Amino acid sequence: MILSPAERSYLYDSLAQSPPIRPDSRSDHQFRPLEAKTAFLPGSNGSARIRLMDGSECIISVKAKVVLASQESSLIECDIDIAGFRDDSNFVSNLKFYLTNLLLHNFPVRYLKLTSRYAFKLFLDCIVVSHSSYPLSLISLTSYLALKTTRLPLLVSDVNDEEIAEQPTFSDDWDNAKYIDDYLKEGETFEPPIFITLGVIGPNLIIDPSTEEEQVLENGLIISFYNNNVITPISNINLATNSNNSNFKGLNRTLITKGIALGNKYCPAIISALNTLIEQDDEEGTIF
Repeated sequence: MILSPAERSYLYDSLAQSPPIRPDSRSDHQFRPLEAKTAFLPGSNGSARIRLMDGSECIISVKAKVVLASQESSLIECDIDIAGFRDDSNFVSNLKFYLTNLLLHNFPVRYLKLTSRYAFKLFLDCIVVSHSSYPLSLISLTSYLALKTTRLPLLVSDVNDEEIAEQPTFSDDWDNAKYIDDYLKEGETFEPPIFITLGVIGPNLIIDPSTEEEQVLENGLIISFYNNNVITPISNINLATNSNNSNFKGLNRTLITKGIALGNKYCPAIISALNTLIEQDDEEGTIF
């Protein structure tokens, strides 16, 4: 919904308060309520779906393929399709770049290696069925759930295949398939990296701005989080993709430090909520 000048002025003043007053009564660090479902696509190694309260919806499927590791530049490939946008549009290309770059640099690909020559390659197919606000956080959280619930078939052939021409063979029993977590060493946990978006307005930062809030923001921050810490890349961006934002300004450097602190403080709770959802997931899905 495009706001009128009077609505924009009122909302701007509300968000610039200390603490900010958000139109849906959320606190500055609170995500919108969402509904999620995991492992629901039978033809995929992993899958997840998230729907937000505003009707935004994202579905991600993860499929694994056995490849010759020496012939692949990377073992993760992402594709994003967004309803209403061409695949070669800058909007889709930027989202694909963000997700691909984050996973390529912060994913334990060593655990995808099967033998001395072969490895699993993961293909993430993302469909954003609908969205109103900037969908990067929606895509990122869905990819987290999909990768956490990805299962890989159990290798039954020899791992030392330097002198063997045959491809790896796997157990026919899907119950023997393992999660990526199961391949990690004792004490390690598999937690894919995520993005969160922060809206900048006056001295305030707000997590997960809605489409109405995006129209009055002065700037936006994209924060990456992995291994219990905020990591690079940290980017600023105009989040108002569906309307012109006349309030857009340069970014105060002190807000970057504040954004990092905000990410380190609240992202662990986001990860914990996602992990709890996976544990409690049932046929009806879970809202948190």
